[in-house]
Formats: sequence, structure tokens, C-alpha cells
Amino acid sequence: MAENAAKADDKEAATPQDAATWLSEIEAAQRDMQPYFQRCDRIRKLYRYENNRSTQKRRYQIFWANVETMKPTVYAKVPKAVVESRFRTGDPVARIASTLLERTIQFQLDLNDYDRTFKQMRDDYLLYARGVPRLRYEPEFDEAKVEEGLDDAAVTGREVDSEAPDTNQVLKFENVHCDYVQLEDLIHPKARTWEELPWLAFRAFLTKEEWNKRFPDYKGTVPFDTSGLDANDGKSKDSAIDKATVYEIWDKTNQRVLWVAKGCAEILEDSAPYLKFTGFFPSPRPAYGTLTNDSLEPIPDIAYYQDQVDEINELTARIGSLTDALKLVGFYPSGPQGEGSPEVEKAMRPGFENKMIAVKSWAAFAEGGKGGAPIIWLPVDHVAKIISECVQLRKQLIDDVFQVTGISDIMRGDTDPDETMGAQKLKSQYSSSRTKDRRNEISRVARDVVRMVGELVSEQFQISTMMEIASVPLPSKQDVMMAAQQAQLQYQQAMLQYRQVQAQAQQAGQ
Repeated sequence: MAENAAKADDKEAATPQDAATWLSEIEAAQRDMQPYFQRCDRIRKLYRYENNRSTQKRRYQIFWANVETMKPTVYAKVPKAVVESRFRTGDPVARIASTLLERTIQFQLDLNDYDRTFKQMRDDYLLYARGVPRLRYEPEFDEAKVEEGLDDAAVTGREVDSEAPDTNQVLKFENVHCDYVQLEDLIHPKARTWEELPWLAFRAFLTKEEWNKRFPDYKGTVPFDTSGLDANDGKSKDSAIDKATVYEIWDKTNQRVLWVAKGCAEILEDSAPYLKFTGFFPSPRPAYGTLTNDSLEPIPDIAYYQDQVDEINELTARIGSLTDALKLVGFYPSGPQGEGSPEVEKAMRPGFENKMIAVKSWAAFAEGGKGGAPIIWLPVDHVAKIISECVQLRKQLIDDVFQVTGISDIMRGDTDPDETMGAQKLKSQYSSSRTKDRRNEISRVARDVVRMVGELVSEQFQISTMMEIASVPLPSKQDVMMAAQQAQLQYQQAMLQYRQVQAQAQQAGQ
């Protein structure tokens, strides 16, 4: 007993037990991930092309094109739930239970718009090499009047809150939501693998109304100093749009769930996990891009071809500048009116075509041009040659990017009509093999989400809710009793026949 107590003390000492320590741990984890978040912020601006209004420098949006090409490749549609017995023994109970669970899971996937969450996760995965979903159980209640003298369960047929004297909360329906987690709202300490994480925190922003409803015992104890768009936006306090920063911590070490808030000295809530999952956390392992085995900080794909993107943008800006210089410019001698000077200017004006111009001093005009118009044109063939070489160099850099990313001509819909069928098949196989790991990663997260939905449904849902969703009739108690009585009767008849056969055999032997 003493040894067990000592181990428990060591376990508690290894994990923060007060709000200040937890907030310090969270701040340290955020500092550790700050370089990654800064890199992601630059990627976000590049993808959104946010500097297009502040600069006139032209860019080639190859990064945006690559991401848009990969989106339908790695994720196409919501997964389908499949629940079946591991060993197909023909057990009718297992078959009915599997059908009931499968239909309930699929209903949740369709009803609660899991497709939108999966697409948001996919976008973060392609941009920042990390996409995070999480599961949330949400029951719906109705307020029902209970007549005096009647049993609550007899009136409603479902569980009610017995503490309310006149009005009871009646369970109306149950939902499992899959929420998208913003990039900086998932916080965890440094770790080599997902399985080694001691705790996980989810950041949320609550308005005053939401705070007072969720934590009524802590009114006026936290600063409302953020709008929720940026935790460090420096908004004025006590504004109608300001929110409080709250952290939901899943402590895997001690198997606890805690709530702490920025600026509050107390732990708001500390309880056992309100949802039970095999991996403890309410989120599956995120969809990770490039990782090494010693860190959970992912490396976005663009980091591997950022140099080529910069060179392509530089060449695009240079081509744009040269294109601006590629214009028709001519020089002619200025002379008195009637010798061609105003007439040449008139002929070069925009929109002047299919007209004739009279020149009064034709002899002087023709002599000045040696039989032609007295104009010397600015040579632009050198500029055109430089532009052509820049375009060829940029094309080579673009091909290098496609080699790095694995995006082939087949995926981009850009094929050479002179190519053979074998060459196109080879490119198709190449692109499929290069993107296979990305598709498998998204599929793995979707599979884990479906499994966790099945766990929540099995643990939290009422049988009546599942029957309502799945339209699978289950036998009543009376049906079960009748089936048991029938089975007992069949057993007794079989034993009677067996005894009669045994008696006949004994008589024949005598």
C-alpha cells in the first residue's frame, strides 16, 4: 500500500496541478511551436496572395495551382461506414448489432456535414502539413411537463432530470459532431511521437454570455481581451466583441480533463473524461505531412521547392518589365507644318486606321525618308529575344517544381498530343505512386474518425435513438420471453424423445 501511495505521489508531482502551472506549460508549448506557426503564416499569405494590392510586382501563382491540383487527388468524398463481425459466424445478434451501429454512424456522417470538416482538414494538410479534426458529443433536450402522480419514465419513455420539480429535460436526439481545429488551437508539448504526448490542449474563445453560461461561478474573473481572430490582437477590454481565452486540457497521464482560462488563477473544472476513447484524446492522430521520427513539428511541402518558387516569381517579374518595354517606338525629324511632322503623329494615334492623310510638302517628306517615311524605329528584337529566353528558363524551373512535388502532366490536364500512350500511362503511374502516401494519410484520419464515432455511439447513445435512426426493429422483452419459452419447450420435447429412444433400446437388448 505504501509503495502504491508513493507511486501515486510521484505521478501527481510529474503533472501540473494548478492553473498557473498549466498556463505556463501551455505558453512554453506555444513558444516551441512559434517558428512553425510563423512559417505557416507566410505560407497562408502566399496562398491567399495578400500582397497583390500593396505591390505591383508580378508573380506566378504556381503554389496555389499545385494545392488546387492536389485537393481532389487526396480527398474526394465522405467515407462510408462499414461495421461487421470480425469472424463471420452467422450470429444473428452480431448481425443486427452491426447493422444498427453502421446505419447510425453513416447517418451522423451525412447529417452533421463531416465533408466540410474533412475538406478543411485536407486544406491544412496540403498547406501546413497538419490537419486536425476532433469529435464532440451533443445531446438535444426537450422541456416536458410531467403530470402529478405519474412516473416520469412512464410519461416520456426516456431518461429525465429528476431534480427539476415541474419541468424535466427529456432526451430528444443525440449527435456526434466532427469539428475542425484551427492550426494554433491545438497545443501540445514537445514529443517524438503522438503516442508519447502526456497532454493535449484545445484553445477556445468565449464571449461574456458564453462564459457566464459555461462557468457561472467565475463571472468577472477573466479578462475579455481578444476577438478570437488573433490571441494577441490587443483589443480594448470590455468590448462587445471581445472574448476570453479558455483551454480545454486532456491530461493523459492522470486521465483527467481540465479547463483553465487565461488570467484566471483557479482551475475552472477538473473531472474524469466525459467522453471515452481508446486513445484517450478526443482527436485522432492528425494528418501529418513530412515528419521525422524525433519530432511532431511537420515540414510543409513548399519548404522543399521554395527556392524554385522564388526564382520563378523573379523571372515572372522580369518578363513583365521587359514586356512593358516591348512597344512600338519611332523617331522622325521635326519640321514645319505641311512637311509631315503633324501627319506622322496623327497616323500613330490609337484607333486611327483605314484613313488617308494629306501631306502638303510631299517632295520634302519623301526626300527626308529617302523614298519612304522619315522614321527610325526603336529596335525591339533584342528585348523579344531576352523575353523568349526568360520564358524558357521559367518553364524549366516549373518542370523542376513538378519533379519535386510529383505533379505530372496527367494530373494538370496538360498533355502533349504527340506523346505515345505508353508515355502517358507512365506519367499516370508516376503521379499515382507519388501521391499515394498523401491519399493514405487522409484516408487513415477519416478511418480513425469513423471508428471514434462508433465508440461514441456505442458508449453514449440510447438504444431508442439508434433504433429511430437505423429503422432496425429490435425484439421487445415479451418477444424475448416468448422465444425463450419456445426454446425451452423444444428442449423438453427433444429430451422426452431421447429418453423414449433410450428406453426402447434397453427393452430390445433384454
